[in-house]
Amino acid sequence: QSSLTDIEKSSWWLKSFQQTFKEMNCKTNWTIFPAATDSRFLRSMGYPAIGFSPIINTPILLHDHNEYLSIEVFLYGIDIYVKLIQHLASEETIDS
Repeated sequence: QSSLTDIEKSSWWLKSFQQTFKEMNCKTNWTIFPAATDSRFLRSMGYPAIGFSPIINTPILLHDHNEYLSIEVFLYGIDIYVKLIQHLASEETIDS
């Protein structure tokens, strides 16, 4: 059994993400990053999970000695999360 999130069944997830990114004028880079987050454990238990990181215009320094985000990127990321949570929470139909 695949532990990937079925985007056909969970299309409301993607619609919420896409609507948020459109409203926030965000350029996206969709990729499969299977071992980097705990979402793999949620998916293995049958829960849909989509990872997301609002890091933009920042050198890729993940887990480096000088890993950082500018305050502007950090605060903009919070704005994106707020809008995304509003979209996800307002969905009228959620498939189980």
